[in-house]
Amino acid sequence: MIKTKIFYLSLLCLPLFLSACISIKSGNSNNALSASAFFISTDFGETWTAKNKIANVEATTKTFTNNVSKIALDPQDEKAIYLGTTDSGIYYTYNYGNSWENVLPYNGTVNDLFVHPKDKCQLYAAIHNKIVKSEDCARTWIDLYFEPRAGQYISSLAIDYQNPDIIFAGTKEGALLRSVDKGVSWSVYHRFDNKISKILVMNHSDSNTMYVALENQGLWRSIDAGANWEDVMQLPLYQPDTVIEEQRPLAKISGVKILSDVTVDLTTKDSLLYANKIGIFRFKVDHWEQYKLLTSKNKATIYSVAVNPLNGQEIYYGTNNAFYFSKDGGANWQVKDLPTTKIAKELEFSPNSKYLYLGTYVIEQ
Repeated sequence: MIKTKIFYLSLLCLPLFLSACISIKSGNSNNALSASAFFISTDFGETWTAKNKIANVEATTKTFTNNVSKIALDPQDEKAIYLGTTDSGIYYTYNYGNSWENVLPYNGTVNDLFVHPKDKCQLYAAIHNKIVKSEDCARTWIDLYFEPRAGQYISSLAIDYQNPDIIFAGTKEGALLRSVDKGVSWSVYHRFDNKISKILVMNHSDSNTMYVALENQGLWRSIDAGANWEDVMQLPLYQPDTVIEEQRPLAKISGVKILSDVTVDLTTKDSLLYANKIGIFRFKVDHWEQYKLLTSKNKATIYSVAVNPLNGQEIYYGTNNAFYFSKDGGANWQVKDLPTTKIAKELEFSPNSKYLYLGTYVIEQ
């Protein structure tokens, strides 16, 4: 077991609320709005509203334009949204983004973040080489774990909804860590050969089934809560529509293991969408299917993908300058301008699918 070092950080929260209601219908005009870090759409991406006002006691309006590295939602409170950033800690709102508070602003990149499924005031975050936790709605934080080696960091987090004492963490070097006591102590549960970019626990159906997405070695699945793992990139690719096996595993396609994003389809028991250098693929239990996209292979980088949690036929993805969506399971696509000059780094639906959220990011040249 790896014991943890704990200390408290006192943080000041300002209970003020400001309103931001600026809608952008098309294009990305070259002004402060297009540089906003966060947008909300109430019509599935037809129009977007910039939400980046910071609550403050001064007369002047303050906004934030930081790179968004993670969007996290509260399973118990649809008004609560948390944003991880690359250089300014965590922003959070309890009113759909009309005003934001900022905590942990000087602690490095927030690589992952989640809210406890049964206690809305418990938050966990992976910030550079540390895992931190708040038990008082982000006011104060404690260190649960830290990686002392230079160049190493915590890259991903996940929690088991059926037993929320169990927490998983992934590292840059590929170690899958597990805690069974809410993060007090940790053990190495499995070692992969590549950075763990995402950990997905199928909490909506069976938390014994979980996936690990590696940075450039594809997707792995466990059906026994992480004890054993299968390389699902070795499963066959079926041709679209005809469902005829192509006599080769997905892994044989060059570039397919280079991850862009991956998300769970909550409308099915065991299915997810996997975006990579080639395009977007749907994994279904024992095989893969590829979507026919408007973007040609290697012509546009896909940075984010989302599925409507109430309708698996509605699929969305974002690139460096456009937003694409399908209402019929990928058979037909529409394309819109992004409301920003930045890339579509994060796409996330509210749990009731009432809102679609966009987190933006500037890629350094």
